[in-house]
Amino acid sequence: MPEKLDKIRLDHNSYISLHVQLHNQLRRLIVSGRWRYGERIPTEMQLARHLDISRTTVRIATQRLEVEGLIKRTAGRGTFVMYQPRESSANRSIGYLTCSFHNEIHTNILSSAQTELRSAGYQVIFSNSRDRDDEARILRQLLDDEVAGLMLWANAKPTDETLSILAEYEEREIPIVFMDRSIDGIRADYVASDNFGGSYDLVRHLVELGHRHIVQLMPNIDDLHPVNERRRGYTTALEEHGIFACAPWKISAPGRHEFHETDIYSLVGSDSREVIQQVESLTDAEGPMPTAIVCINDILAIVTISALRNMGYGVPDDVSVVGFDDISLASHIGVPLTTATQDAYELGKVASQMLLERLGGEDLAPRSYAVPTKLSIRASTAAPFVGVDKVVES
Repeated sequence: MPEKLDKIRLDHNSYISLHVQLHNQLRRLIVSGRWRYGERIPTEMQLARHLDISRTTVRIATQRLEVEGLIKRTAGRGTFVMYQPRESSANRSIGYLTCSFHNEIHTNILSSAQTELRSAGYQVIFSNSRDRDDEARILRQLLDDEVAGLMLWANAKPTDETLSILAEYEEREIPIVFMDRSIDGIRADYVASDNFGGSYDLVRHLVELGHRHIVQLMPNIDDLHPVNERRRGYTTALEEHGIFACAPWKISAPGRHEFHETDIYSLVGSDSREVIQQVESLTDAEGPMPTAIVCINDILAIVTISALRNMGYGVPDDVSVVGFDDISLASHIGVPLTTATQDAYELGKVASQMLLERLGGEDLAPRSYAVPTKLSIRASTAAPFVGVDKVVES
């Protein structure tokens, strides 16, 4: 029994509920055949103690497995695996791995993908990696479980081990669909939001309001495709109107120079004070105050609004602020945020349909698809005051 427990790990700091994590892991062990038909699984007490969680959390996860027909409780004897893989159902599991499961956008992408894949007869094995090493470990485990395909929201900087494992997926002709960012050297389909178009629309909106001194604020992440595309949308929109594109304002992660994937989502919590101070320093040190700030995502926009308020600036009276993503918090803060809305449902649908086409035998060159965004105009943007704007036209 101890060896069974050693295969289960939970992330107590994850956005994903502990019972959902446990259900996913137990399900994977059963469907993959690691826990075979008729085997007794660990008790609620054993799982609770090993994982440092409540028995109620364990019970919720195992009740879902029982409803799905994967396990059966026998009074006085224990709980046993009831899943028997059929020969015809071999390779009917899809691995879904992300490193950025932090808000409802990612929840909706997963939900949409599950709907599409399950309707086609596939089961989804969901995992969320804590870091780059964890990503490689999970990819190897999914490969060992002989998944039929893989949907991957990869870490921005994959390790050499991850690249080697993904090359094995290619060798075994297991189709991959990258979400949000691709990985150089791996031939696979790719789907993301229209990061360029969404950023372009936001900047054009500001220009049409009369803004001419517009800066872009971003985390200090090097060579991340979505960030690069949002930067390109910003510069293109300004250049088309003959306005100088300022060098981006970059903020560093608390405690280190470069941002990691998940840092940005902790900024509205305990780390927000340090980042707010960085934003305040940028506004003080960079010459004339811009009349509009284009933030790379909603979290940074919310932090920026807090920093501006601390400095005595009003939003949008003195400075307009825009974000990107349209997380639920964006429309419920004190000044509802103008932002680019991602269609998370469509992202999951397109990515899963691409994968299903590959599984159906489609032999095409790698494809890319950009899901359109929508400009959501709210109270954080307005025309600049006459005389306040510093004209920075080329």
